[in-house]
Amino acid sequence: MASATHLSSIELDERTEDATGRSDSPEAPTEGVSWAYPEGGREAWMCLLGSAVMMFPSFGFQTAIGTVQDYLTLNQLADYSVSDVGWIIAMLVFLTLFMGVQIGPLFDRYGPRMLLISGSIASFASYILLSECTEYWHFMLCLGVLGGSSAAVVTTVSIAVLSHWFYRRRALASGICMAGSSAGGAILPLLLRHLFPKYGWKWSIRILSFIALACYSVGIALVKGRLPPSPLSRATIDIRAFKSPRLCFLAVAVFAFEFIIFGCAALLPTYVRYANLPEDVQFYSLTVLNTMSMLGRILPGFAADLVGRFNILTTLVALTLLVMAALWLPLGSSNASTLYAVVAFFGFGSGGWISLAPVCAGQLCRTEEYGRFYSTIYAVAAFGVLLTVPVGGALLQETTPQVLIGFYSAVLVLGLVSVVCSRWAVLDWRWRWRVKI
Repeated sequence: MASATHLSSIELDERTEDATGRSDSPEAPTEGVSWAYPEGGREAWMCLLGSAVMMFPSFGFQTAIGTVQDYLTLNQLADYSVSDVGWIIAMLVFLTLFMGVQIGPLFDRYGPRMLLISGSIASFASYILLSECTEYWHFMLCLGVLGGSSAAVVTTVSIAVLSHWFYRRRALASGICMAGSSAGGAILPLLLRHLFPKYGWKWSIRILSFIALACYSVGIALVKGRLPPSPLSRATIDIRAFKSPRLCFLAVAVFAFEFIIFGCAALLPTYVRYANLPEDVQFYSLTVLNTMSMLGRILPGFAADLVGRFNILTTLVALTLLVMAALWLPLGSSNASTLYAVVAFFGFGSGGWISLAPVCAGQLCRTEEYGRFYSTIYAVAAFGVLLTVPVGGALLQETTPQVLIGFYSAVLVLGLVSVVCSRWAVLDWRWRWRVKI
């Protein structure tokens, strides 16, 4: 699920950059705090570890949500269509993204500790209540509304706090942090594969809730801010930001990325069932996708810092589109081996989209504009997440698995064209192939 799916509206970079835009200006201590980025050290790496652990049960659960979606469709909510159940999942991820961009100013003002504590308690409560749900509206309130709201706090703060510690290596740091969610997406389906038949719904979800509580406890102990609070800023979503064509194109691209990524994560087990593949493939395909996504969130960060964020992002989108159109569309539902192969490549590529899109947003604007540019882009993307599961579920139920993948491939074409145009706009409409950007 978005991005470095979430960053705060912190505008820290201007404090460390001089008039030429460099980030290595001399330290300017204020109240005993250095505004220079540590870029490493014990405290920075421990904070990064804590952020990754916090992402495991929060955003990681959302990347494994397809397992829960398919279980509910066959059990408690069997009287509802795949599209109807999809609205619950859509609300969960929509609120995580949409409310996440509003959490940034609160992080700026109050720091990470109290927000993480309150968000973790609410997330744990959502798990406990989820285990008791039996009716559609129960699931919508507990999983969709409470789960999405609490995840918005936890995931946003977990990633935003990295901006206190990293600047030059921020792409790598955000990739490592998001790898925590990929680990959750890889491990949780395997766990549920064994828990559901043995313990049923109620105790399976309770076990997940205590795993989440343990992760949140470790994360709260490790994550800490470094800089003093700043005044509470105004709302970060600003429609006037769309005066910038580069932002418009990247917003469309991120909308397409989030639409595809969360649609696949939520519907992959149901896709496997409609393709008449073995039941185990429903769980293991999500594990393969998220394991490769973990690598995709880390390794492209190394390359992006060397050869350019937009360059790597464009390459990953193009290669993933090629695999989806040439292999997944015609052959993905034919046998399990082929599906595992295409899902593995899709996971790697989409992991790169998630980690690189936010740092690409940082290249679209001046430092002081970054908060509102980022927030506006992901507010738009949140509506893509809101629509993807219900729309994809209806397509899957009314047509065939191939039609669903064809639809997602077409959306990715739009994403590729948009990210290419955004890169072109950053170059002031003078296309250059080899420039680092």
